[in-house]
Amino acid sequence: MLKDHSAFIKQLTAGFDCLLILIAFYTSYYHISQVHEFVPFISYAMNHWVMLVGFTFFYLYFAETRSLFSILRFRWMKGLALRTMKVFFYAGSLGAALLFIMPTHNINPHLYVSFVICSFIFICTVKIVIKMVNIRFRSSSYKTKPVMVMGRGRAAAQICQEIDSHPEWGLRIICKMDVSVSVKEFENVIKNSYVEEIFFCFPRKVPSINFSVDPYVKACEEMGRPARVFLNMPAVTNFASWDYHHFMGRATLISHTIELDPDQLVFKRIFDIVGASFGIFLLFLLYPPLALLIKLTSRGPIFFKQVRVGKNGKHFVLHKFRSMYIDAEVKKLELEEQNQCTGAIFKMKNDPRVTLAGRIMRKFSLDEMPQFIDVLKGEMSLVGTRPPTPEEVEKYQKWHHRRISGRPGMTGLWQVSGRNKITDFDEITRLDLKYIDQWSIWLDIKIILKTLFVVFKRDNAY
Repeated sequence: MLKDHSAFIKQLTAGFDCLLILIAFYTSYYHISQVHEFVPFISYAMNHWVMLVGFTFFYLYFAETRSLFSILRFRWMKGLALRTMKVFFYAGSLGAALLFIMPTHNINPHLYVSFVICSFIFICTVKIVIKMVNIRFRSSSYKTKPVMVMGRGRAAAQICQEIDSHPEWGLRIICKMDVSVSVKEFENVIKNSYVEEIFFCFPRKVPSINFSVDPYVKACEEMGRPARVFLNMPAVTNFASWDYHHFMGRATLISHTIELDPDQLVFKRIFDIVGASFGIFLLFLLYPPLALLIKLTSRGPIFFKQVRVGKNGKHFVLHKFRSMYIDAEVKKLELEEQNQCTGAIFKMKNDPRVTLAGRIMRKFSLDEMPQFIDVLKGEMSLVGTRPPTPEEVEKYQKWHHRRISGRPGMTGLWQVSGRNKITDFDEITRLDLKYIDQWSIWLDIKIILKTLFVVFKRDNAY
């Protein structure tokens, strides 16, 4: 029986996909050469090979991370079309970027677009055919895998119901046993039945009986039958996601409230580096006039540095152009009663601590520009939740702490959803949590575009 992690099948699938990409390239080249006046292949062979090899490399990387080659894996068919589209979008985008930075630009853009589309059609068609064959094969009555379910409670009943309602999974329950069954009875059932795997599913608490799963799993081991234990831990949490990881040589489940997508995190970091580099360039251009303005309107340093709380409680030093008088922190205690926000945040319109230069800079958010340095250092991101001070975090309620579970940002959903119009810290936190729960690279781009609109509109800036 083939295992769902067969390395040979994965390698064979990846090799076949590479063959399809090669066929798609020559198909596209032939088609484009017939439609457009085209340079012979040999004339720019190096550029064509860079396009073919570069795109293939990116495809293989993203296809591996999206499990497109693991056709034997149980959940391979789930969201297959969407996963395939994402792989081609990422690989196609990076492939186009690679061609753009090449020293010569003799690649016909029609060829590249046709090549990517052709590759997508070929590979997607093959994946769909494999999926249909897989479903048909697993649904065949003589190919189903006989399993035994032992457990109690809602989770066990749900597993049985899902298996019965999904014949394409290729599973067939031949026996259901309660936790009250003795080890001896359990062993007799295994001895007298054709069972390929035993599913154990128990509630987190089994009242009224002295039950331990250990002797049952030990019996499976001694009799050479695979045992699969369903941990009912995900039912403990309301919205956190659970993932399996092999860690420190042990099987573990990790609970997290932020979707850990390595591909998008890489894109986010690249996005931050590119954006911060451009921002630092603007910072150098604007530094002389802003530094002069700050020095002429108040005494003190040009930059304001303050300890803030970053991802998961990490402290870091945030940089800004100084927009307040040097005794602003002392005067803040005197102005607490005039705080126009409720909760663990201080906001005040016509704040007397703000200098003339500060009012001008805050209108266009120019005081925030040194934070591009913090983004480049990796302490912050272009988009995220605003980093609080340690004093503010001390006032947090328990559910507020989830807003600092991600990397803080220069701008965020709160800033583009009303900016200083929102005075309730609970509402600010809800917007931050909405961003955390729904995060994607596209949401970041949308927020940055909205931020530029808000800044130029000078909407409620103070």
